[in-house]
Amino acid sequence: MEPKSKWKLQSTSFICNPRIKKTIIIIILIIGILGGYLVVKDQIFMSEKMNTHFTVVLDCGSTGSRVNVYEWMANDGNEAYGKLPILLRSYPQNVEKSNGCEYHCMQTEPGLHNFVDNGFRVRTSLEPLIRYAEQWVPLKRHAMTPIMVFATAGMRRLNVEEAVRVLKNVENVVKEYGFLYRKSWIRVLSGKEEAYFGWVALNYQMGVFRSSLMTHTLGLLDIGGSSLQVVAQVDASVKDGHEFRSKFGPFDYDVSAYSLPAFGFNEAFDRTIIMLSHTQSLRESGSGMFEVRHPCLGYGFFQNHSCGGCFGLDRRSSRNLRKQVRGNELNSLLLVGEPNWEQCKVIARSAAINSSSSDWSHKVHRSKCVGLTNDGGITELNLTKTSHSVTLYHALSGFFAVSHALNLSQRANLTMLWELSDRLCSNRPADQTSITRLDCFRLPYLASLIENALCLNGVDIIFGPGNVSWTLGASLIEGEYLWLGSDKSQNDILSVLDHKMVFSPLFTFLLLFLLLLFVYCSQIKLPMLGRKMAASRTSLPSYLYPKGQPD
Repeated sequence: MEPKSKWKLQSTSFICNPRIKKTIIIIILIIGILGGYLVVKDQIFMSEKMNTHFTVVLDCGSTGSRVNVYEWMANDGNEAYGKLPILLRSYPQNVEKSNGCEYHCMQTEPGLHNFVDNGFRVRTSLEPLIRYAEQWVPLKRHAMTPIMVFATAGMRRLNVEEAVRVLKNVENVVKEYGFLYRKSWIRVLSGKEEAYFGWVALNYQMGVFRSSLMTHTLGLLDIGGSSLQVVAQVDASVKDGHEFRSKFGPFDYDVSAYSLPAFGFNEAFDRTIIMLSHTQSLRESGSGMFEVRHPCLGYGFFQNHSCGGCFGLDRRSSRNLRKQVRGNELNSLLLVGEPNWEQCKVIARSAAINSSSSDWSHKVHRSKCVGLTNDGGITELNLTKTSHSVTLYHALSGFFAVSHALNLSQRANLTMLWELSDRLCSNRPADQTSITRLDCFRLPYLASLIENALCLNGVDIIFGPGNVSWTLGASLIEGEYLWLGSDKSQNDILSVLDHKMVFSPLFTFLLLFLLLLFVYCSQIKLPMLGRKMAASRTSLPSYLYPKGQPD
């Protein structure tokens, strides 16, 4: 059997053969050059892309949840503009589609407030939206792209404990994906926050914040299913409890932001049903439910409807009446169309000023500015008195959806709204069932909001643009650390960059092995094959064997 030491000597001499050493050096150089090229290429790519950022915002409203993806480019140019980022593009891109989508085409229904203690429904509502966002954010950017989930009016109706449980289920879904998230980015917005985000989005997208020539900002009207947002720049002397000072870009602004929870489309329409149930004689349908006949709905319209505040009955009366209607719940009724255009305009106007059920039938001339009746008290939200500098308002969301569906011109005034309402809804044929609350309630309701409740008669109103959403403002405010160059932002980006540039384990192991082998072969001194092994021992350093001691 060949001695082990001899085998090791031969294997070492083979590996450390000069030709083998040269080959190892060449391989190390090739690997080093290739690795250096990849690192430099990655650094160049990342340096080019590091000025661009993505944000993902989920808008969880009362009627459904929607997603927006924004791509930004950092603005390192003019310092006077406060380094506001440049919006490159947003997704979904084509908002104004002709495929039946009126406002926002990427959404799931219904709203999250319907899913208390139902984590599965929360998941099925959010996952399609997050997967959609993944398509537009490059995979390499997921870890540094913030995802924000903000709920609005629907969730604000829940109590704190219920809202917390829903948000916990939301967090469980979001953290399974590769986006950057924080607990503070998953919350229920206050009404003022939602309104302010919308105002920022509008004025940013219309170029107000980036122009030193525009000294006055644009006013905002934004309506959804449950709430109405109204925001305008006001005089510094105004003190109405809704004002605050905002710094955005290079300037400071005194802003009043109102969020009115009872003035969304759905809430207002439900309010008209309550009014009608208080004044109409109760008539039982063939199915045993009470009928409420609505003057804004066309003939042939029948729909079951739940109405918690209908009939105006106290508990004792409710118990007695429930026995008379064979156990049917009082909040279940049959909504029947019985068109009466003049009466429809009156009840729509009454809903717009949130008037009480006892006085809605007293017709008041539509040109009179009444103000809002909110929570039983008069709130005169007369914006023409407090916002002298605002001469132009943009009406977004539900306003835009209605105008887009009815092909209104972008700059439509109140006269045009009333004329269109009269043309569509008066003298309708008896068999016309296509005119529903979208047309013959929402049109006079919107006109009454602008004219009678908000007192904006004579102020220019522009419907749209349709691609402006408060989610854009949320991205700007909540994601500002991305483009302001803060230490935290730089640390986050550098940590991701380092992670991206680390070699694979196999590559690292191979490179280290070859380097160690080269160092080993460079330092070892091979013996001549013709000499005896004993001779090598006599050449050992003498300090291993001190003088005067036996060998």
